[in-house]
Amino acid sequence: MNSETQTAVAIVDDDPFLLESLHDFFDAMGIKSRTYRSADVFLMSGELHLAHCVLADLKMPGTNGLELLETLVKRGGPPVCIMTSFSDDRTRAAAKACGAAGFLEKPISSADLLAFIEASSPK
Repeated sequence: MNSETQTAVAIVDDDPFLLESLHDFFDAMGIKSRTYRSADVFLMSGELHLAHCVLADLKMPGTNGLELLETLVKRGGPPVCIMTSFSDDRTRAAAKACGAAGFLEKPISSADLLAFIEASSPK
């Protein structure tokens, strides 16, 4: 990705190892990212305007991924991709119905992840 289309990805997950792994992956790809250990931390950070897209874990303590998605949709926020290890058709349908721009199952395919980021990049 060139600097003109560089994306700031907000990564919201309660797993510190996943946060670090995704941050390192994006760094290696030349994509800016910020990590947040919970949806509540992200929402209170005042940094929503910095994100061009959001990767949010489905199951987190406090505000979960679907609740975060609903909040961001109401605020006119960036596209959100829900990430989960607990995928089923009902969960996927609920995420889409709430406005998810993507839905990725853990472990996350780097190709699927990059496809979401590319589709969410400012044009």
